[in-house]
Amino acid sequence: MSNMRRRPAWIALAVVLLVYGAVLKHYSSQGWGRYFPQSQTEGSGEAAIKREFLRDGAQDEARYRALFGYFLAGALRYTDSAGSRIQYPGVASNSGYAVSGLEGFARTGTLLAAWVASGRDTTVWDSGSGRSVDLVAYLKRALLAGTDPRGDGYWGRIRDLDQRGVEAADVARILWLTCEHLWERLNPPQQNRIAAWLRQVDGRETPNTVWLLFPLTVDLVLHSLGAGRTSGAELPSAPNYLAFKKNYLGDGWFSDPPHGVDFYNTWGMSYELFWITRVDPGFDPEFIRSALRQSADLTAHLIAPDGVPLMGRSLCYRTAVSVPLLAEQAIGDQAPADSTKYAGLARRALDRTWRHFIAHGALQDGALTQGYYRTDLRFVDYYTGAGSCHWGLRSLVLALMQAPDATFWRAAEQPLPVELGDYRLDYRDLGWIVSGDHASGRVTVEIPANAGNSPRTRPHAVWRRWLELLFRRPFRPSNEDMQYTRAAYSSDAPLIGD
Repeated sequence: MSNMRRRPAWIALAVVLLVYGAVLKHYSSQGWGRYFPQSQTEGSGEAAIKREFLRDGAQDEARYRALFGYFLAGALRYTDSAGSRIQYPGVASNSGYAVSGLEGFARTGTLLAAWVASGRDTTVWDSGSGRSVDLVAYLKRALLAGTDPRGDGYWGRIRDLDQRGVEAADVARILWLTCEHLWERLNPPQQNRIAAWLRQVDGRETPNTVWLLFPLTVDLVLHSLGAGRTSGAELPSAPNYLAFKKNYLGDGWFSDPPHGVDFYNTWGMSYELFWITRVDPGFDPEFIRSALRQSADLTAHLIAPDGVPLMGRSLCYRTAVSVPLLAEQAIGDQAPADSTKYAGLARRALDRTWRHFIAHGALQDGALTQGYYRTDLRFVDYYTGAGSCHWGLRSLVLALMQAPDATFWRAAEQPLPVELGDYRLDYRDLGWIVSGDHASGRVTVEIPANAGNSPRTRPHAVWRRWLELLFRRPFRPSNEDMQYTRAAYSSDAPLIGD
């Protein structure tokens, strides 16, 4: 009788072990064991770029050339053997090691493509390897390897709700920016192969967020390159755009379901809208241009001379906060008499943001860290992998795609709104009150609906690390309460200090 009682227990244990084995096999196959951490101490490269970039009196364009060189050296150092992925050091996302490598390439490759598009020399010196690098050849190799289903560098098929569909938009941007140097010099089979990989975004399911815009960017780029099958209202992604517009709140800002309102509008929505109107100026121009103008005005009031009142998800994209001002400046919708002044304001916003984060240790191993300043696993979202944070390079993309002698680089810097005086702006549709204190330079976002809230930060506790070890997948804490429900967020008191 006792043997009969023991049997169910042994069966249950066997089932548990089988399930655990299957889970372990699944996540192990995604490359969990291949990640390696970022360095914990500042290296010589970081010290050098910090000295160069933060040096007073240096010309802006020269400082940003040096920053470009820093990220180029990191990209080349961590490019894989096939050439199609950049496997930066850092922690894993739930998308797996291969997708993290695609993110690393797509998000950094766009910066290299912007350099090429600016008319700068496409062969540059890499201080990391001590050799010259042909940027066009580097990008070509990656694009051909990533889209070859028979090769080791293949990025994989794009499926529903797939992170590859997000990265496809940056791959398309690389093609558009380097059209004359790269796309037009590919033979028809090569063009067809790349276009076929990109077309997989059509008809795929996406969340009701900025993801809706990525297939549209791809379709518009392919059409502009002569590789599209349809155009205008017939684009497969046209319904996506109409669905995205339903999230519009006003003042250039969109809701980000299910999270709500946050800084994703700067580096996400405004950036994608900029590229849509850049590639096809005739696509819904009245709405897009108006949204970008308003987004730029709001964003200018969110940037302090020494910090940003960041809140919301994806905090590691923080260096791209100035995107709306850069986008508005690049479009050139200002009156001729105001264009030079606006260029100075956009560059001031860009520079103060990058200065702040570089000074506080946001660079490591040739990349942006996974955190607010240095790597901080309390605020690394489950979808954030080792290559993810280079959406933070989007502000550099919009800056460096402008030629060295462009007005953007020659115009005198103009003060930010908080450097001119006090303000208190009530954005009722967003649920925000944005105020600037001229005397202290502090910018604050108050959220009246959160009055009285005082959430605490959840740690990346030891038990979470044990679960990650056991199951080989991220179990980092969700700190959405801290990121969304505080009564106020201030530029001089980052939420990481809690």
